[in-house]
Amino acid sequence: MNYWLRVFCVLAFAIPIAIGTLSSCNSSESIEKEIAKIPIDAEMYLFHQEFAQSEVADLEKLRQQYPLLVSDRVPDSVYVAKMMGRDTIQNILEDEVKKAQFDYDKIEKDVKDVMRHVSYYFPDFKETDIITFISEVEYDYQVVPRKDGLYIAIDTYLGADSELYLGISKYIRNQLKIEKLPADVALAYAKLFVPKNMERSLLENMIYHGKLHYLQKLFVPGQDEELLFGYTKEKYDFTVDNEQQMWRYLIDEELLYDTDSRLLTRFILPAPFSKFYLEVDQKTPGGVGRYLGYRIVEAYMENNTVSIDAMLATPAEELFKNSKYKPE
Repeated sequence: MNYWLRVFCVLAFAIPIAIGTLSSCNSSESIEKEIAKIPIDAEMYLFHQEFAQSEVADLEKLRQQYPLLVSDRVPDSVYVAKMMGRDTIQNILEDEVKKAQFDYDKIEKDVKDVMRHVSYYFPDFKETDIITFISEVEYDYQVVPRKDGLYIAIDTYLGADSELYLGISKYIRNQLKIEKLPADVALAYAKLFVPKNMERSLLENMIYHGKLHYLQKLFVPGQDEELLFGYTKEKYDFTVDNEQQMWRYLIDEELLYDTDSRLLTRFILPAPFSKFYLEVDQKTPGGVGRYLGYRIVEAYMENNTVSIDAMLATPAEELFKNSKYKPE
């Protein structure tokens, strides 16, 4: 992992923000009209372009403007090599990003729209500038919100067919596309508000992720749902069509309160498919437990008059019991 991402691992999601207290009872149409009026004081900085176009003499100026990305803890020789074209990997990444011809105006518009939604539901949220950079394809950290900026690893959005991704598993490559950026930004912000999950049972992990995806959808309501979960359209449709059968399996096998850590690999974590140990496994996406958890949280909000902050603070078992969740 390169230096920039090591810093992110330590400091990502370190933005203290008060939990929102808005109710979910207003009509979606009136809410969206109100959200559209929210001003966003943020600029977008294409650091990856600035860096590629800079001379060695500009290094200190870049360090002052982007102290995280041009760190004084990294030898200048590392940056100089990149600037002078002596870093082969950097050259390839810059070329591929340039070939992608991203619509940066649309990216900025989409990201700011997510920020508006976050601001509406969590009024203490403070938007930041948007900063793109090249991460050497660190796809585990595509979007990182910090106090000093929302960092976007632009080289992780080149599309599933990019030659740079040939050594990456297909189920991951399918998520490395620019269409998924708004959903990724929304999920990164959702993680700021959902209390960390310290529990072990499958149900508790399902509902933790369900809360994340519930907020994610509030933050980017127009996004196709398969992008929210990182599923392909085909596997998402299969999951929706077979929700009842998947849920029945977890009940019949008495897995909800099981604390076996292997259940996370089978039903929560990203993977090529979920592991029911049935013939249909290959048709499923990895992490179907996250979808089922979302559906439980969604049912809870539909069947109870509660604020978003109350939902977020509700323990998993209590939320589940009061959700009246019953897939048909």
